[in-house]
Amino acid sequence: MIKLLFLQRFMEGNTKKIIQALTYLASKQPDKKLGFMKAYKLLWLADRYHLRQYGRTVSGDSYYAMQYGMVPTDAKHLLDGEGTILNTPEDYLGLYIKVLPNHHFKAIQDPDMMEFSVSDQEVLDKIHEVYGGMSANDLSSISHGFPEWKAYEKLIKSVGTKSSYPVNPDLFFEKTESDESGLFSNDSEELLSLTKELFHQYNRV
Repeated sequence: MIKLLFLQRFMEGNTKKIIQALTYLASKQPDKKLGFMKAYKLLWLADRYHLRQYGRTVSGDSYYAMQYGMVPTDAKHLLDGEGTILNTPEDYLGLYIKVLPNHHFKAIQDPDMMEFSVSDQEVLDKIHEVYGGMSANDLSSISHGFPEWKAYEKLIKSVGTKSSYPVNPDLFFEKTESDESGLFSNDSEELLSLTKELFHQYNRV
């Protein structure tokens, strides 16, 4: 049965959802701490899975392909203390996240669950259950088998470690056999065709 949630909210034009997703993922760790790279990979997997199931991502962030895999643009800028593409409410990040040395951060209070739809939370939980115990390096290696990284692999390897390339989100709808979980290889063509169409409809607005 095709799963569609026509009554889900569209993404707001700010980074609150990204911040809450980072907070949620960190809060699932035993010490509520998470490394930047692992957080980027978990958010990417959640966004990829939700997009394929429902026609939109959880976070609304855009992605770059880099040496160690997929990197969400505004999430990286937020944790690096840089400006974001989407509007960031003043002091909002510091209410939920404390940036730590050595590219780590900590959730300093519970996430605001009002920012998430039911499907958002279900997908974040699923991704944590399947991938949350893996290391950042393991997740990076997994990401190198996905179409959205392989499409830029030759460019990344030829230019060097600092290269980055904006990812075409349509690549998220392609299947991969490199992930043993089966989350990204068992969807029907009917579902993917419909959710891809919904994604493009959302982004015409």
